[in-house]
Amino acid sequence: MGMVDIDEIYDAAFDRERFEPLLRKILTAMGAQAGFLAWVDMKRQARFEVQFGNDPAYLQSYAETYAQHDILQPTLQAAPEGVVMHAFEVLQSPEVRESRFYREWLAPQGVVDNLAVNLIKREQMFAPMAILRTGDAPPFNAEDVARLESIVPHLKRAVHVQSRLVHQANLVGGYQRITSGARNGLVLLDDKLRVLDVDRATQRLTGLQAEQVLGGSAFEKALLSTVRDAAPVAVDVTPQDEESLTLLCVAQPLERDGFGDFAGGSGVVAHAIHVLRVDQPATIAFASMADRYGLTPTEVRVMADAFAHADLTELGDRLGMARATARTHLHRIYDKTGVQGFAGLALLAHRFAVPIA
Repeated sequence: MGMVDIDEIYDAAFDRERFEPLLRKILTAMGAQAGFLAWVDMKRQARFEVQFGNDPAYLQSYAETYAQHDILQPTLQAAPEGVVMHAFEVLQSPEVRESRFYREWLAPQGVVDNLAVNLIKREQMFAPMAILRTGDAPPFNAEDVARLESIVPHLKRAVHVQSRLVHQANLVGGYQRITSGARNGLVLLDDKLRVLDVDRATQRLTGLQAEQVLGGSAFEKALLSTVRDAAPVAVDVTPQDEESLTLLCVAQPLERDGFGDFAGGSGVVAHAIHVLRVDQPATIAFASMADRYGLTPTEVRVMADAFAHADLTELGDRLGMARATARTHLHRIYDKTGVQGFAGLALLAHRFAVPIA
């Protein structure tokens, strides 16, 4: 190819750390002093940027001040996807030379020429790339344009692949944040039932490690069972120097993007398994129930006492009211929540249970 090897482009597609060295190699081969490659994938909430040779102060001033004065931006944005734009002739025009953007931002940096291309130009997804010559360097010629055009299709594919990997990382991060907030454990498996990630609490309780394939321990067999049968599985574990406790494993299959298989099937989350401690104390979000069903403060007190003592006969005595009054409050709660008796109310309240920190 004369500039970069195709394999280097696709190596970067699966390893974002390789994009910067790839960009540097392209710049060197093109005789350029600076450049950047970026994308924003709004649909998948993924973004990434690599740059080399640009003055950080000028990058900041562009974002803060000069982006709104960029006289070249409309032309570059209007260019079709994959078409390399050659800016040298445009930079010679009086209109550009007299603009604030040229005088205060381009000229002080000594920008001679710019090859720019919209690698991807879709609804909610953009991937611009720019290669600049500065100082005493000559402008790019037709051969330079052709050399860049020869790798544009491969760069486009690399951006697509990396965007999906970034999306996958976002999913993992999202599940980890959900786990942290809910105080439940989480195990992530790929389609070969290899452990991609396990939260620290579950790791401590079970000894499960990332990168291992599920094997013979009781906990690992429970994970295999919940994935296979799509049903919750309870398992007893005994952490080191602790008493035995029960964990409930609940598997959640995840949608897969077949495009991710370009990575050889590695690192793609296929199953999320929530791990709940059965012995963990919980409480009922009574205030939320009251807001949802229009319960009065007295009705909430009656309901909370009934759940706390699992007894209805002495309910009125404990609350300092007549037993008939307590029963009246209970039946009003049943009517408002639409349940049949105390058993139905208990089942409803279970949905409002939250762990105690």
